[in-house]
Amino acid sequence: MKSRTCFSRSGEPLTEYQSESHARRGADYVREKWEKDMVPYPCDECGKWHLSPADRQTPSTYCHSCGKKLYETEEDAQRRAEIRREEGGVDLSVYKCPDNEGWHLTKGEF
Repeated sequence: MKSRTCFSRSGEPLTEYQSESHARRGADYVREKWEKDMVPYPCDECGKWHLSPADRQTPSTYCHSCGKKLYETEEDAQRRAEIRREEGGVDLSVYKCPDNEGWHLTKGEF
């Protein structure tokens, strides 16, 4: 089913899946049919699951202390910052979370 709330960079509605297992089956289908490596991820916006190209995947959780996305590794945070810079011209810095094990992004210098 196509999402009414979540869209790709090109403006197309994303396919939404009700569960991780359904999303994994969708990723397997895309891999078999179009030879594209996709990874399922839970959407913070709609609560459903979507697919992302594996090379763009930067897993994160929600940091309840800071109210921001929390990346497990500095490398994941750097990768997300680079994607944001390339796609939207947003210059972000990476910094270690003061309260949890992980890394955040900020528009300011750190």
